[in-house]
This record gives sequence, structure tokens and C-alpha cells, in this order.
Amino acid sequence: QIESLDKSLEDLLTRVDEFVGMLDMIRSDSSQVVNESIPQIYTKATEMRQIYRKIDKLEAFVKMVGNSVAGLEERVIKAETDLGAFPSTFKKILHTISIPSFLNKSSSSRQQQTLYEPPALFKTEDYFPCLHEAPY
Repeated sequence: QIESLDKSLEDLLTRVDEFVGMLDMIRSDSSQVVNESIPQIYTKATEMRQIYRKIDKLEAFVKMVGNSVAGLEERVIKAETDLGAFPSTFKKILHTISIPSFLNKSSSSRQQQTLYEPPALFKTEDYFPCLHEAPY
């Protein structure tokens, strides 16, 4: 019985040593995480906040450009309805051929009624000042 008890104690001591070794490994991993990984994660999170701000600004820029394009499309559609969407090459051909006078009068009166006002366009350089710099 003493031999079996001795063997059981040796097994138990071996298991305790293994357990202590695992605890030491866990402690060293935990300290590595606390001392090295967490500061690295914090640094990356700070960098990501700056990237998120840039993404937000870019989204606002894209929305502004979309609104500008939509406004220009509305103006083009209005101009087409006001002036007629007839292609200019056909107009030139029709002008060379004798056209009834009522067509000429209606188109000239329409053109006189509408004055062209150029749209206010944005400048990309205002939003991306780094474009003025020389390329690498």
C-alpha cells in the first residue's frame, strides 16, 4: 500500500507541477497582452478614428457631388424641354432647307425667353488641397 500511495503522490506532484507550469504560462501571456498588445490595439484604434473621420468627410463629399450632379441633370432636362431636345445636326440640316416660318419664330422666341446662367460648380481643390502638391 505504501508503494501505491507513493506512486499516487508522485502522480499528484507531477500534475501539480504541470498545473503550476500552465499558470506561469497564462500569467506571462496575460502580462504580454496587458503590456504589449493592449497599447498596440489602442494605437491602432486611434489611427482608425482618424480614418473613420476621413471616411465620413469623403461620404459627405460624395453626397455633395451627387446633389450637384442631380441639380445639373435637372437643369439639363429643363433646358432640353425649354429649347427642345432636337439634335443640333438635324437643326443645321433643317435650317439649310427651307423651313416654314412658324418653326423659326417659335424656336427664336423660346431662345430669347431663356437666358443662360452658368451653374455654380465646386472645385475639387477646395476639398482635396493635396492635389496641388507635386506627385511623388
